[in-house]
Amino acid sequence: MKFAVTVLIVLSAFTASSFGENPSRPNVLFILIDDFGWKDVGYNGSTFYETPQIDKLSKEWMRFDSCYTPSPMCSPTRASILTGKNPARHGITQWLPGIDRAYARRGDTPRVYCPGPQSPTIKESEVTLGEAFQEAGYETAFYGKWHMGDFPLSGGPKNHGYDSQVAVIERNGCAQFSFKRYFKQAKPGQSFNDALTDAAIDYVTAKRDKPFYLHLCHFAMHLPISTSPELRAKFEAKKNALGLTTAETKLDDYAHHPWKLQQDSAEYAGELYNLDSNIGRLVDALKKSGQYENTIIVFTGDNGGRTSTKSEHATAVAPLRGGKTYVFEGGLRTPTLIYWPGHTKAGMHTDTPINSMDFYPTLLEMAGLPLKPEQHLDGLSIVPLFKGQPVERGAQYWHFPHYQKDGSYPSSAIRVGDYKLIHNYHHDDLLLFKISEDPHETKNLAKSMPEKAAALNKQLMDYLKETGAYLPQPPTPEQRMRKNKSRKSKNKKVENPIK
Repeated sequence: MKFAVTVLIVLSAFTASSFGENPSRPNVLFILIDDFGWKDVGYNGSTFYETPQIDKLSKEWMRFDSCYTPSPMCSPTRASILTGKNPARHGITQWLPGIDRAYARRGDTPRVYCPGPQSPTIKESEVTLGEAFQEAGYETAFYGKWHMGDFPLSGGPKNHGYDSQVAVIERNGCAQFSFKRYFKQAKPGQSFNDALTDAAIDYVTAKRDKPFYLHLCHFAMHLPISTSPELRAKFEAKKNALGLTTAETKLDDYAHHPWKLQQDSAEYAGELYNLDSNIGRLVDALKKSGQYENTIIVFTGDNGGRTSTKSEHATAVAPLRGGKTYVFEGGLRTPTLIYWPGHTKAGMHTDTPINSMDFYPTLLEMAGLPLKPEQHLDGLSIVPLFKGQPVERGAQYWHFPHYQKDGSYPSSAIRVGDYKLIHNYHHDDLLLFKISEDPHETKNLAKSMPEKAAALNKQLMDYLKETGAYLPQPPTPEQRMRKNKSRKSKNKKVENPIK
């Protein structure tokens, strides 16, 4: 399942007098990667991309093979990480500010009406992860991509628990080699990854008298994708050597646009390689500063990789189905690693499903802070997994009731145990998969297990009703009329806007 994110939690020792009675409060550094596909890393099977630093960490830290994001889209997941709540509950269900435009295949029409997000920003009433650590006496900071409400509405990071902020990207307004507005003193040839990592290294290695929590959000691997001439040449040569000349694509029955099945973009591979190098550089800096052994590190993403062929330099996550904007596994799973000194041992891994909302209570517990169950309503502490114990999780829910140009249709989903059900509103259809046996979602069991499908669908609808989530409805005659007028005026056959 946004599972684009790296979380680094720095544990630095300080005296009991500087922080209550507990002298071992950890520092926290949370690094989030954008549009980070499950198969973007070598340890998950990529042979074209090269991620040696991340692959090395996957052997040294705890690896989570079934980390889901709360949404297949960035803004909802980012808000869920900071609030510990499902998008259906906090109301940010699409990228912000969002649209109500609908898409369909040639000859088809959108069959339901989907407005934009219920909430245009992360709410003031939420006690964010930053505020929780701020209240506990931490120095807090936010670096990189925000995208949880335009600054006039949200107030930005400083209005939500972060004492300082650097290079904060309001929306998707950045490129790897065009970012002077964020780092005016950037060196020639530097990428945004390089400059952001330099700033993060300065922050985590600075001397201070109280613990810190840094939320570090890379813009990679979001569009636009770009790399240096050297790395582009390196991966173009590799592409030619592997004979990757024609991109493989698939038009799924539940998609209005094809997605890529083959990783073959030299531009994407180069940017990812640069990102990987910077992750390694940050970890090395922590080791040299003497703080590594006092640092909890979590590495994850905000949603699955962008696989739509509409996107230049798209990635691929096959054999997982879908990609960004889909509630199939390819849109929800993301690479996730956690390092917790004294608890993590080399080679630890689990296939237990976890979710990005779990980071809120997990980090509080790791830091020895009281949980906030009334806040992180949908998050669950995964600390027991580090002790070899199970976690008692109920259902996981996803709610993405929007058409997207990448190819996806409005859908909601639920996973309970081994089974996952998708309710597709455009097709008015149910898809049931046994994920433990069919992680690629190739066998729809809805017809052969109708009672199971009906029970899970009822549980899903009950949850959405309980949280006050918007459910797509058939367009009214007025909405259909506006849609038809718009379609005629723009002469569009594939993209059918409903205004």
